[in-house]
Amino acid sequence: MAPTESAARLNFLRDSASFLSSQSPSTAAHLLASHNQILYEDFKPLNYRQKETFCGACGSVRKPEHTKKFEVKPKNVKSKGKPLKDTGSAGATVYKCLQCYRRTVLPHRKPAARPNLQKQSISTPAQVSSSSTVSTAEKAPEKAATQAPSDTAVSVDAPAKTTSENASSKKRAKARKQGGLQALLASKQRSQASTSSSLDLLDFLQ
Repeated sequence: MAPTESAARLNFLRDSASFLSSQSPSTAAHLLASHNQILYEDFKPLNYRQKETFCGACGSVRKPEHTKKFEVKPKNVKSKGKPLKDTGSAGATVYKCLQCYRRTVLPHRKPAARPNLQKQSISTPAQVSSSSTVSTAEKAPEKAATQAPSDTAVSVDAPAKTTSENASSKKRAKARKQGGLQALLASKQRSQASTSSSLDLLDFLQ
């Protein structure tokens, strides 16, 4: 039997049995028994869901009138002087078919362990801000050291610049004073010359 044909036949038998399970439980059981036989011939086991739904031997649907169900709690081991310790078992569910008396044990499934995201190294905003603060604090002394020589140069050059300005202003004042004296002497000489020339002319006229 081809795989596609086998899968289609298995689906048809399961769907038909599910449809007839309430109206004709015996017919549904017969269909499911045929379904199980096909799997057996193909060397395929029943999955977890199928074992919960119907008996793997006679095909009886798991209903209270056809199946007895009870739970098995996990066993704990008690060491000497120590409290009870879980062995890792999550317990199991036992199905006993009241038609063929076959027992089916299905261990409980443990939930998949979720990764703990809190333990992962993720840069939170607080960590980012703290790192930026540390880097800024580390760069501050370097910046101050870089700026210190320039500030010193300015402070050293300032007195020299002030001294040169004072000297130049004194020179300009001295030059102005000398220029004023020369102009005064020149005007005095011109007045004396004009006076002497006028006297000579008057004397001549007399």
